[in-house]
Amino acid sequence: MKNGLSAGSLVLLFFLFLFRPADPFNSSVKEIVIPGGASTRTVEIILTENKILPRFSIFRPLLRLSGLQGQLKAGVYALSPADPLPVIVAKLLGGNIVPPKEITVTLPEGTSIYKMGVMLKESGFKDWQKFQGLVSEGVTADRRQRHWRLFKYIPSESLEGYLFPDTYRVFPAASAEVLAEIMIRRFEEMILPFWERAQKETKFNLHEVLTLASIIEKEAQKPEERPVISSVFYNRLKIGMPLAADPTVKYALERPSKIVYIDQLSVKSPYNTYKRRGLPPGPICNPGLDSIKAAVYPAKTDYLFFVAKKDGSHIFSKSWQKHQRAKQATPTR
Repeated sequence: MKNGLSAGSLVLLFFLFLFRPADPFNSSVKEIVIPGGASTRTVEIILTENKILPRFSIFRPLLRLSGLQGQLKAGVYALSPADPLPVIVAKLLGGNIVPPKEITVTLPEGTSIYKMGVMLKESGFKDWQKFQGLVSEGVTADRRQRHWRLFKYIPSESLEGYLFPDTYRVFPAASAEVLAEIMIRRFEEMILPFWERAQKETKFNLHEVLTLASIIEKEAQKPEERPVISSVFYNRLKIGMPLAADPTVKYALERPSKIVYIDQLSVKSPYNTYKRRGLPPGPICNPGLDSIKAAVYPAKTDYLFFVAKKDGSHIFSKSWQKHQRAKQATPTR
């Protein structure tokens, strides 16, 4: 070419653009934690949010085309926004820093985000306070884009109910965002296949099902009673009776006690199901799959009341009078 760039120069510029660093003028070094078991997509999110990769990158296509997917090593890496893409990939493949010891934390079914944060703190997870903040930070625009199949069902701005309770291995220095990403993906893996089959069999949307499931999770101590407890709430909703569920009142209280006292039942909150009819605005904890199934498939009963016994089981009643007799005759927990 007499004018302009040659074809070879254009090709060179194109490849330089594809492999460009996020910021060639910023040579500062950041410690980036790559958790064990992280997908290529999760690694890309971590690198992009830390401004190690540019917003539009061929990181994943490059790994896929070169057959390197699944070969990135977990660990803590010293990476810079000035690093070009091949350098970043080489470091992640080589494990350039010895991975720190991972911690294992079990987050049981029925645990709220706040209590999950407490458990993470006890396990040595450094970003536990920011994790607790996910209750109010909720569903950011980036999360909605990354998990559109899930978050199209969510009308609220809280992640409560959407962080799947399970056992996780994570680095102590990992960010709350990384752990939340892993837990949301676990939720998608465990719950979305069930929901996509079952959604036609309930009048509730997924957010409402999770809300009901979270109350069932808190009330049921015996697994076999979950569908029966679900039926009580269905029956109450059908006749416009308040759910009157103690766990929702506890969720509304700043400092909840082990049992709910009469004076606490007047707390002003949309989660107070003694005062507010219908379901509360969102889940009060993160339920497991069995409680979610019970929320979709309640038992067929006429029960409207239940009272707990010392062993964690319940006596179910069809009328207020029978319920009062059950309360008087049965020592509660």
